[in-house]
Amino acid sequence: MPAETLSDGKKRKSNKNRLRVRRVVHVPLREVSGICLGRSDNGRMFLIAVGDRAAKIAWFSLSGSEEVRIDWHTRSIAKLSGSKLPKHNPQIEAVCADGGGRILLLQETPPSVELIDPEALEAVASIDLAVEGRDKIARAWSDPKGSRGEGAVLLPGGHLLVAKEKKPAALIEFGPPYSQSRGLVRGGALADGERWPINKGHHRFVALAIWLPDKTLAKTCADFSDLEIGPDGCLYLLSDKSSTIARLDELSAGGGLLGSSKHGGSAISMASRKVSHSPRWVVRSSGLTRARRGETLSCLTRRLHSCAAVAKETKQSNAEAQGSSKSSDLPVQAQTK
Repeated sequence: MPAETLSDGKKRKSNKNRLRVRRVVHVPLREVSGICLGRSDNGRMFLIAVGDRAAKIAWFSLSGSEEVRIDWHTRSIAKLSGSKLPKHNPQIEAVCADGGGRILLLQETPPSVELIDPEALEAVASIDLAVEGRDKIARAWSDPKGSRGEGAVLLPGGHLLVAKEKKPAALIEFGPPYSQSRGLVRGGALADGERWPINKGHHRFVALAIWLPDKTLAKTCADFSDLEIGPDGCLYLLSDKSSTIARLDELSAGGGLLGSSKHGGSAISMASRKVSHSPRWVVRSSGLTRARRGETLSCLTRRLHSCAAVAKETKQSNAEAQGSSKSSDLPVQAQTK
């Protein structure tokens, strides 16, 4: 970040590239561990939030105005048909949505995902995530006390990109055994309105490719906390520990070193406006005592006005949260063809 010279000759870091909080939105959940965008092919979008203390989701329909009152809706996912999610402390660390209104929930422990249909109240598919072998990543992934998935992005062909948080931080592409790594190029993520292809039932995915950060990215992003596809089709990474958002280079199929883009300024401190097409960033704080540090992010399309927002965990009880939100108008109703 460039420095500016003061009248006394001293230098300090410039704030011109730092994001600034424009709005604080309280979420009707005890805790927010993951947020994502659900995008339909007709242009409608929903912001979806999930917590890891209780099996419940919350969402609202997005509009182009910052001043519109947010109408939250909630639904319990504790009694989904075919689901293995526990009712309490389900350890959901990330959420994704496909164009069919289905929601993918990433669990850190055990390392797995469930694709759910919130309208039918059923689990469409459950997937165990395995890293085979005996290298450093495999040992860390299998360690019960180790750090695993903290963010996810749906890829075409039924593959899944997962951010491993730390020790070591890495991006991992998962897919069916014996399938080939796809990697990720700009604009190559699951298209708006497209359903993520997966058969119903239980599956086992293995790591097809692993990307480790190069020295520059490791210094910029001390951990990997969440992933999102931006309005420019690029992959964006949030670092909780470094309070930084970074736009990443193309992920070459098969894995390798992971570097942040050198085009247009790659590492963006938690407030930088240096993101192409001026997207609006939604960042969830990791707690009231660390309100300036982000844990999950979602980037809205450029048709929305550029701003930054922080969704802080609410102090409301579950009863209060239920009383202030609705339980109808599921996003799938607007997204299913």
